[in-house]
Amino acid sequence: MPINRSKEAGQLHILILHQYFAINGSSPGRRFFEIGRRLVKQGHQVTVITANFELGLPLGQRKIGLLQQDGMAIVTFNLGCSREMKPGQRRRISSDFARQAYRQGRRLPHPDLVLASSPPPALAWSAWKLSSFYRVPLVIEIREIDSSFIDSRNSLLKNIVFPVRRNTLKAYCRAESIIVGGPEMAETAAQITGPAKEITILPDELDFEDLYQGFSKILTAIQPRTVKD
Repeated sequence: MPINRSKEAGQLHILILHQYFAINGSSPGRRFFEIGRRLVKQGHQVTVITANFELGLPLGQRKIGLLQQDGMAIVTFNLGCSREMKPGQRRRISSDFARQAYRQGRRLPHPDLVLASSPPPALAWSAWKLSSFYRVPLVIEIREIDSSFIDSRNSLLKNIVFPVRRNTLKAYCRAESIIVGGPEMAETAAQITGPAKEITILPDELDFEDLYQGFSKILTAIQPRTVKD
């Protein structure tokens, strides 16, 4: 699926979905912040949908907050996240975030590309639904892959019993491009998405400029001549 041209030639509107988006520190969510602010410097528009887990904005009883940071418009949901939550609580909050991200994403200006990070697994499905709604490409960063995904490709019973797994797998397979952190993860991703899938390795230890250059190559591969650095 090619990237649509924005109103001004060469400019894109990138919609980022990341539950743990961060603007400082060493959190994995900072990777997307560094990509986003460099996209803005290149003249693109960036909108972020995230939860307040890493941002820590003083939202009080408000359910949603808005932040302008380095040229990015950041929409954050106040979901009551805490590091002391049990796994079951985290899964419920992640599912709630994925649903809200999808609803909010449909209210925003038309994006040219959706960029998402998974896990949480449910967010991959919401990102794919948004990319389908707008008919734009989807790029997913996969940080963890449940080994059962590989088995579930050939198990109808597992796909029926675990709809989240089924939908996440479908999102991975239908994304235009996958980002992973290393060769082992790339091999696992290829097993569940097929050998024809475009998989790019962008290790965590990359400096932010090299990280952005790697992401720029993904955009260029999706639609040559649309993004110029």
